[in-house]
This record gives sequence, C-alpha cells and structure tokens, in this order.
Amino acid sequence: MHRVFLFCFALATITLQNASAQDVTLSRKAREVYDKAQKAWQDRKLPEATELFEKVLEIEPNSYDTHLRLAQVYELQRKPDLVRKHYYKAVNLKPDAPQSAAAFQWIGRDHFNVQRYDSAQFYFEKAFALFPARSSLSRLAEKSVASARFAQQAVKNPLSIEKKSMGDTVNFLGTQYFPVMTADDETLIFTGLTANRDENIYFTRRIKGDRWDVPEEISKTINTPNNEGTCTVSADGRTLVFTACNRPDGLGSCDLYISHKVGKEWSQPVNLGHEVNSREWESQPSLSADGHTLYFASDRKGGVGKRDIWMTHLDDKKQWTAPKNLGPAINTPDDENAPFIHANGRTLFYSSNGLPGMGGFDIFITQKTDTVWAAPANIGYPINTVSDQVGLFIASNGENAYYTDDNTEKGGGRSLLYTFKVPESLQKIITPTRYAKGKVFDKKTGTVLASDIDLFDLKTQTKVGSFTSDSQNGSFLAVLNSGGEYAFYVSKPGYLFKSLSFSVNNDQSFVDLEIPLEAIEKDRAEVLNNIFFKTGEYILDDKSKVELDKLTDFLNKNKTIKIEISGHTDDVGSDTENMALSQRRAQSVQYYLQQSGIAADRILAKGYGETKPVAPNDSDENRQKNRRIEWRIL
Repeated sequence: MHRVFLFCFALATITLQNASAQDVTLSRKAREVYDKAQKAWQDRKLPEATELFEKVLEIEPNSYDTHLRLAQVYELQRKPDLVRKHYYKAVNLKPDAPQSAAAFQWIGRDHFNVQRYDSAQFYFEKAFALFPARSSLSRLAEKSVASARFAQQAVKNPLSIEKKSMGDTVNFLGTQYFPVMTADDETLIFTGLTANRDENIYFTRRIKGDRWDVPEEISKTINTPNNEGTCTVSADGRTLVFTACNRPDGLGSCDLYISHKVGKEWSQPVNLGHEVNSREWESQPSLSADGHTLYFASDRKGGVGKRDIWMTHLDDKKQWTAPKNLGPAINTPDDENAPFIHANGRTLFYSSNGLPGMGGFDIFITQKTDTVWAAPANIGYPINTVSDQVGLFIASNGENAYYTDDNTEKGGGRSLLYTFKVPESLQKIITPTRYAKGKVFDKKTGTVLASDIDLFDLKTQTKVGSFTSDSQNGSFLAVLNSGGEYAFYVSKPGYLFKSLSFSVNNDQSFVDLEIPLEAIEKDRAEVLNNIFFKTGEYILDDKSKVELDKLTDFLNKNKTIKIEISGHTDDVGSDTENMALSQRRAQSVQYYLQQSGIAADRILAKGYGETKPVAPNDSDENRQKNRRIEWRIL
C-alpha cells in the first residue's frame, strides 16, 4: 500500500500548487517559522521540515495549510497514524476548500484499505465534488466511488471458495508467483525469487491428489544468474515463453523469450524478436493451448493506457505477427497486466487497477465471441481483496484455480501459491476443455515419429488447433473443447495420413490415443474415419469435406501415387443392395477427388458390400466399424 500513499501524496502536492501556499491568518512569528519549514520541505529535509511545521502548530493549532503540509510530510515518511491525524484536522477546518480534495481522497483510501467501504464511499464522494471537473484527479475519485460501491456489494455476496496453500513443499521460497499448468493438470511451473534476489523458473509434478514433488529448476539452459521471470506454457508442456530482463540480446528493459522441449531437454531460449519485443517493457505472457497465440502485457507505444494487454499469433510461415492491442474494451487509461487465456481459447482473465474493484489490482474475466471481447467483469470477493491479485490460472477442466496471494496467514511479506475450487458461478461461464494424449509411431517398426497433428471441429468445418508429436518419444497432447465433435489428422512425409473421429463429453477427462502410421508402400491402407453418409444413402454429408480435402492434399503432395477407394457395409440389408450401396459411396468419394483436380486415372472406386468385415456384425458398435470407406495404395 506504500505506493498508494505516495500517489495520494502527489495528488495533495498538485492540489496545493493550484492554491495559495500561505495561510493569511498566521501570525508574524508563525509565518517566519512556516516559511523556514517550507524551505526545508522544498529541499527535502524532512526531519527539519517536520520539526518546523510542528512548531507552527504550537503557535497556531488551527493552521489549515500546516496540517496539510504535515500530512504530506508524514505520508512521505510512512507514518499513517500521523497522516490520518493531520488530514482529519484539515478537512474539519475547511471541508469545502478545493485543497481538501486530496485529503478526502486519502482518508477514503484509508477506510477502503481496512474494508470500511461505506465510509470510504462517503469520503471519496467528498473528494470527487472538490476536484476540478473532468480532470485526472476527478476521474480517480469517481473510480474510487465506484470501487467502494462495488466492494460493499461484493462482501455481501461472497463467492463460496476455500483458499488453500499449496504447501511448504511447493512454497519453498520466500516468494513464488505466477503458476501455470499443463492441460493434464500434472505439471506445475512457476517463478520463484531466491534469497539472493535471483528470479528463476521452477517446476514440480503431481504425485497424487494434492501432493506435489519437490520443485526443481526447469533447466540450466533457461535459468541464468540474471532474472528469468513470469512464464507461460503450452497445453502439452513443450513450448515455454518467459520474461527476461537486461540480457545482452535484449531489445528493451524486459523481453519475451521462447524455448521448446524435445524429450526431456529444453532448447536454448530465443528472443521473440523485433516483431514482438520493443524498446519498452514486455512481460507476463500467456500462450494459447496450441502455443500459436500469445497474450502479454506491455507499456509499448500505441496503447490505450500505461500498461496494456497485447496479442500476437503465429502465421502460416511460423512467424509471430505484429502485436495488436486488445483495445479499450479490455484496456483502460491505467494498468492492465497478467493476462491468462484459458485452454478453451475464448475466456481471458487479467488484472487491472483501472476498473472498479476491491482495491489495487483485481482480476477480471472477459469472453470472446468471434473476434469481439465482452465487457470485463470483476470475478468477485474473496478471490479479489484489498491486496493486489495477479497471476490467476484456471485448469483446463475449469474446476481448479491456482494463483498468488501476498496477504497470507504467515505474514512477513511472503508471496505464496494457493489453490481453490472454482465456484459454480464461475464454472458456468468457463467452457471446460478435455484433452487427447498419446503417441505416434511407425506401425511396422514401432519407431516413434515426429508428426504434424491438425484438429478440426466437424460442426464448423474449421481447424481449431495444430500440434506436433515429440521427436524423442512420439508423445502429444491436444486440448479439446467439451461437447465438440472432432476430426484428428496425423501426417508425416513418407506416410499415409491417419484420420480419427471422436466426440468429447463432460464425463471424459481425456482421450488416450495410440496412433500407428503406415509407410507409403503398395497395399498399405487407411480408413477414412470422417466420411459421413445418411443411413442407406450415398450422398456425402457436408462434414466429409475436411477429410476429403486432406486426401486431396495428400495426393497433390504425392503425385505418382494411385489409390483405390473402397466402400464397405455391414450385414443389414441384402447382399445385392449392400454391394450397390458400397460401390456408389466409393464413387461419390472418387467424384469429389476428381472435382478437386485429381486425375481420374489415379483413383479406382470399388464396392465390396459386406464381404470384408473388420469385426463381427453382432453389435451396433461393430456394425459401425464395418460401415467404412478405405483408401489403399495401388
């Protein structure tokens, strides 16, 4: 709260500069002492100024200007009891004087800090009435009034949460902050400040339940004797963006750096470059789940306020685009920082001291529809308190929250990591996500493969994510929005692409996928899992377009390959009907490929009816497996 006191001190100084600096009612003797006190004040000789101003009050106990000056001196000396004494005296002497505005503002903040919000509102309203209309000081008082009103209602309607320390194993330093998690909720990464004032990045893994392993430094490649601060990680834990200041390759005071994990090792961090970093301050990054969109805080030119939230994304050439300011819907003339984009890609949390709240920095939530951000909402008390709240992280399933709190029961100025169950009122507006994880490997040799993975929403026919599997172990993790119907495409040069189809519901936490890829060799075949027909019909459903375009792209990249498209049915219906239906379905796919520019002599369409089942026709699930379209290398 010291910076608040000093800020209000500046307000008082500005106010007095616009008014008479002398109290005409002072006696000659008091005036001489006051003038000496003023000179000491101007020379920043605070002890001398304090002594002289106190002597003025011994002569003239009701000197309004002297009480104001003493309040300012004691504020600078961080003696709030004496500040309070003299500001109260001043406003009692001249409650309607314009110079009293800053005193009322300080008294209002003093009440606000101890959660006497109704009294705070009273004094803030007094200040608002006295500050010059439409001035920055007037806007501050107006915002303070709104915060006091908000706080009164918030404490009457608290969120049902139970904050819980993450324990001494995790909170092993005096200060640790900005926690982030992988989508599987198994790895926690955070920033810690050592006793030597060295900021480093640490990680710990969940052992079981709420138990965590002993934190370790994330990597000697990333941590250096300089400070490495606030970081963010992609959902799969393999892309890390972090803040580092005053490095030899830095472009500004603090820059953003990126590192990629292959196997168990992190790559040498690379500055994100002139496109993202400026000559100013860039920090507090937050990556989207797939690592392709980056939000961060910066005081660079072109913003709305002091520090704003900005966004950049990877283009088709894997280059970061010029950052865009999120605009006045999110940013205010004051400070916004610590953005966190939830794994669902549409819910943004961030901290602001420019909107009505509980005091200092509060955490706000906003939702994106298409490209438009909704008006931010304060997430409420007691997540937000009179202390600064920054660095909130909500797990991908929307159920658990992790954040930093410096107003702990242990005191001593420690910043600890806390967790709590997200209240239902918040869970209702956070679309939860699930995830698919697994491994990609060569079907014949079992060798793990680095491959590209594209995720499509079949309902909207749009790509919703791009991922890669690890070259060292073939593993991958992809985030899925609950309730979605997805197509999953795995591709690698020299191999047939693999398609999978699945839906995600609220009862699933994740989908586990083992994905074998077939090398491009004669007679190797794959099922087109995302080709859809209505029952008994051969007209392609619109949802089939994504899959067919993928096959078209494969054939365009492998121009010498010829394929057979084969149609298959279950045993429902007559043999003749099934043979005819399977032939027509195969021909529908063939026709689509030809219309997409693939030469007719490269595609053979053939129907096999029910003659080549892959499972017994003894259940609906097995019959569905038998109703399929395959493609085979000729």
